[in-house]
Amino acid sequence: MARKDLFSRRRRAPLRRPRDEDRLNALSDDLILQIMGRLDTRSALGAAALCRRWAHLPRELPALDLKVSDALPPRYRRCIALLHEAVISDALSGCSRRLRPIVGRYERRAMRAMVCSVRSLRAGRHRRVCGKLSLEFFAFSTSATINRLVVDAVDSWGVEDLEVVAKSTEPITHLRPVYKFPRGRISRKPGESRLRSLKLVNCLPPPLEGFTALTTLLLRDLPRSTPAAVYEGVVTACPQLRVLHLVSCSFDRDTSGWLVFDAPMSEIRELVADGPFMTVKLRSLPKLESLAAVDAMVLLCSDANVPCLAHVSLVFSIGPLDNHSIVNHLIWMFMLSLKDKGISMKNLILRFTGPEMWIAPNLKNQFSLMPNLKKLLVADVPSSWDVSWPRVLIQAAPLLESLHVHVSQSQCQHDEEPDHQNVSSCLQQPSSSSSSWQRHRHLKELVVVGFQSMSRIHHQVIYLVRFAVDTSTALSHVAVFKHGHVEDKGGPWDWEMVSKQSTWSNDEKLAVLDCCATSTPQIEVLLG
Repeated sequence: MARKDLFSRRRRAPLRRPRDEDRLNALSDDLILQIMGRLDTRSALGAAALCRRWAHLPRELPALDLKVSDALPPRYRRCIALLHEAVISDALSGCSRRLRPIVGRYERRAMRAMVCSVRSLRAGRHRRVCGKLSLEFFAFSTSATINRLVVDAVDSWGVEDLEVVAKSTEPITHLRPVYKFPRGRISRKPGESRLRSLKLVNCLPPPLEGFTALTTLLLRDLPRSTPAAVYEGVVTACPQLRVLHLVSCSFDRDTSGWLVFDAPMSEIRELVADGPFMTVKLRSLPKLESLAAVDAMVLLCSDANVPCLAHVSLVFSIGPLDNHSIVNHLIWMFMLSLKDKGISMKNLILRFTGPEMWIAPNLKNQFSLMPNLKKLLVADVPSSWDVSWPRVLIQAAPLLESLHVHVSQSQCQHDEEPDHQNVSSCLQQPSSSSSSWQRHRHLKELVVVGFQSMSRIHHQVIYLVRFAVDTSTALSHVAVFKHGHVEDKGGPWDWEMVSKQSTWSNDEKLAVLDCCATSTPQIEVLLG
């Protein structure tokens, strides 16, 4: 019996593997590439040292992402946080002088480690194929190696998507120097380049003449010292550009108060101007379809040629100390110029926010007739505002079919009245016999997110719903939600209203249903 138990235990014992067996080599190249693709590039390069057969595999990775921040220890981030506090505080000026050398040593060590990784990438005679390259580095003398990598990637590797982020060692934002590529180039043979997308952060764009495949350009964090000709030159040098984003950028306004885009041969379809220091005038962009202005001033010249403009997004956040009248005037001029040029805008997104209702003065005159507008989103309306003010836009857009209004939930102040004069006193109450409010024959859908029980917002939402029902003959769907948000789906014009289900009391239901009871034909009402 004992012999039988001994035999069974031996049979269950696992077989020992030979000591010289290499289990890493047993993996296929495709499986190893999938594993490396889930690692950051620095770790993937280090993994090549584990096995001789792996040495060539990093050269086959379709995307490389080299970040100097991956080589920085956690203590560096703590030192940077302390340095920022010391820079803005006179009492900590001595601490600032002691921290700068420490921070500098960390940055130089990280750059040396990154340069070693870059050199290992450029070493060898095997031809590399890479579709996407992302680089983040400090602008030290060692960055010359980075520049050679960029040229090799564009000319030899067939890179189609290039991102270059030049981190500054200066903690004060407006003192940060902009990075310039040595010899002002990223390619020796731009005509043979496959580069389609270029993103530059804190980098002056190199001369882009000859990059015939380049269709997308994003510039970010360019300082006020940047000449206006840099931005204007990009548009004229790359007539094949289709997407241009200027994010957190500025320019030298002493020599030119406005950026003027005048490119009759341009193929630009999408333009984003993001930043309070961006002032842009459009003279000729004949293929422009989508325009987004985020805290930026964008106007159309008197002789503007933008006949294809159909999607517009305007985002402004005005503080209590800002000049409301100037922004209101510029919005009015922009909307009026759309009308005067006969532009068939079909999709409009408005995000006007701030602690005070700065949009209130002259509300009737700010939005001139928008004869072709069909879809309208008014998002992030502060709860301190009169949330029923979008009703003015219903009258300004006779072909409007869908109106979505989102009330911000982050600053709910149920009982606080807005500082400016209430809009309701500026506008006439809706009634079927009123000549100032014309009957609307195309509005089919009204969606409101941010309904609050027993509050000022409660009454204003009810007022907006009643106005839409009384003035719209085609209204068939009304949806009112208590909670939800606007979700961006990849661009300033691609969005979705995401709502959450909530409980409603009988009084709350009756308040909304009573607004829709008088309508003929019957309206579908959704509460959530």
